[in-house]
This record gives sequence, structure tokens and C-alpha cells, in this order.
Amino acid sequence: MQITEQEIEQIAKKAGEAAVQDLLTKLGIDISDVHETQKDFAYLRGQRQTSDQVGVWTRRIMLGFVLTSAGTLLVTGIKTAFVGLLQQP
Repeated sequence: MQITEQEIEQIAKKAGEAAVQDLLTKLGIDISDVHETQKDFAYLRGQRQTSDQVGVWTRRIMLGFVLTSAGTLLVTGIKTAFVGLLQQP
């Protein structure tokens, strides 16, 4: 008995589909409701993007604090220097 190329492709396709379904099931993905799974992944993507934005804004705020503190120290130092020069006899 000789197997045709079409039969080989069908066997490979069935084996591939079974392997993918088994893997997705082991990963906890419900393969019976594809639309809900897609919504879940879309939600996760949104959460990741939101988390990334929080990180960006946190870094911006921290940079603002550092720059404001440095500016305050510089202005205070210049003010103190001028006050010291004006009070000299």
C-alpha cells in the first residue's frame, strides 16, 4: 500500500492541529471560544501598554523632581552668594 502526497498532507495537518490544540490547552487557553481568547489577549495587551505608560510617566516625574531640586539648589546658592557679597563691608 502506497500513501499519496495528499494523504501525507492530511495526516501532517491533523497531527499539527492536534499538537497545537494540546499545547494551547496545556497553557490554559480555551480553544473552544476563540473570540473570548482574542478579547483576553487584547485586554492583556492593553494592560501591558498601560503599565508601560505608567513607567514612562514615573520616570518623567522623577526627572522633574531631580531637575527642580537641582535648579532650587543652584538658585539658592547664587542667592546666598550675592547676599554674602552685599553684606561685606
